Amino acid sequence: MSSVRCTTRLPRRDPLPPAALLRLLQLTDSGFPTGAFAFSHGLEGLLDAGLLRGETEVAAVLRAHVEESLAGVEAPALCHAHRFAVAGDQAALVALDDEMTAMKPVPAFRAASSRVGRRSLESSVDLVDGPAPSAYRRAVAKGRAAGHRAIAFGVVLHAVGLGEETAALAFAAGFVGGLAAAAVRLGVVGQAAAQRIVAALRPNLLAAVERARITAIAEMGAYTPMLDVAGLRQPALQGRLFAS
Repeated sequence: MSSVRCTTRLPRRDPLPPAALLRLLQLTDSGFPTGAFAFSHGLEGLLDAGLLRGETEVAAVLRAHVEESLAGVEAPALCHAHRFAVAGDQAALVALDDEMTAMKPVPAFRAASSRVGRRSLESSVDLVDGPAPSAYRRAVAKGRAAGHRAIAFGVVLHAVGLGEETAALAFAAGFVGGLAAAAVRLGVVGQAAAQRIVAALRPNLLAAVERARITAIAEMGAYTPMLDVAGLRQPALQGRLFAS
């Protein structure tokens, strides 16, 4: 019997190391305990006001979130947090955290960002270690930092070994995916419609991350008056599903 020698070459390995990819998938999985499912980021308030009736309206609101909140505040904060983590500049991280607090005048949105960020830090403590996340966790525990979601994510994903762009894209995907899931839970759209909306927003996510990477801290900001009003009305809603 003649032996057959395999001459097939393995494909070139992806730039993202397999171990880092596996940790990224775990940290961004919907089952990872961050508590993000408890927040609709204004969607429930818009629904109560009669402004969220179906797929068209949900798509428009999510686009506004991506083009304003994500591109103007959340993703730039993550990028800067990642850079500060690379540099080991904890003072800059704490100062950035303070900036994020100031940029969130709506109490429900400010609390959501802090609660999800803190929970992310706590849940990753046995999975991700390093000087940056450890120091940031201590600052949050001592009350020197609020622990905002975007900053926590940037610090943790740096420790995993991910580059800034990959971390920002992962955050962006989770950001819009969480909003779409909230719309499904509110009964405004079904799962298939939610996935259509997410798919249609891919170019917007790429553009948001590209913009975020060149946005200085002094230039961060978003204009979302309807979402802000919806967030302010949230505590008064009867039988609400979400905390924001």
